[in-house]
Amino acid sequence: MVGIPVLLETFSWPTRSAAEAAFRGILRSSGYAVGDVVSDPVHHRMLIELLERHPDQVEKVGPGVKEFYIGRTRDANGVFVGANAIGIWIRRIDGDEVDFSYLSAIRQNSAMSNAKEAMRTEVDERRQAYREARFASRDEVLSDLSGDRISDLRDAQVVYVAPSWGQLTSRFAEGEGGWDQLAVVPASSGTAAVGSKLADRSQAGRWLEFHSRHATLGLATASEASRRRQVSNLDWQPED
Repeated sequence: MVGIPVLLETFSWPTRSAAEAAFRGILRSSGYAVGDVVSDPVHHRMLIELLERHPDQVEKVGPGVKEFYIGRTRDANGVFVGANAIGIWIRRIDGDEVDFSYLSAIRQNSAMSNAKEAMRTEVDERRQAYREARFASRDEVLSDLSGDRISDLRDAQVVYVAPSWGQLTSRFAEGEGGWDQLAVVPASSGTAAVGSKLADRSQAGRWLEFHSRHATLGLATASEASRRRQVSNLDWQPED
């Protein structure tokens, strides 16, 4: 059976089970006690990016996410179901608290997350070629986020300097009529799943052209990329 990869803006896993293990690790193996805020910036970004693919993302986010924390699981009536039943919770800026349900985000992706995964697959060769070209040059490879030297290609991650990946994909989807207008189909190589691709190949061409005009690629370490400040998708507008 072919595994289904989970692709986020910064993080990726070859299968859903691998993604589930990573987020279960935050919950169970990262040293957080019940009531603790998820304070590690890498964990916070993982959760922010996963929240984007939640089928109930709008309801979960509400007016905005203040923080994530470890909380005890409650039933539909708000009663705690057991001392060992814990989950990752969202504390919103209005003070309301909602269960993240991270497994739903991994297993039941939305039209937006499906489209963003397909769009990422469409430009993956371009991103990898950029990284390899930077290291093939005679110049010293420096991080575009910190200016620090990156000595090994394996430590380098392609990042979107400005606009961000979220801004770039959101504005393209807006121009196409919304996320539900970007249909996707599975993409595979032999027996291995490599994500998905846009079903409409003329639309895929428009996406590649849009990406060429507006994307500014850079390199950073994985640690630097995972600690980047989150920006609003509404803070950028293509000029043409």
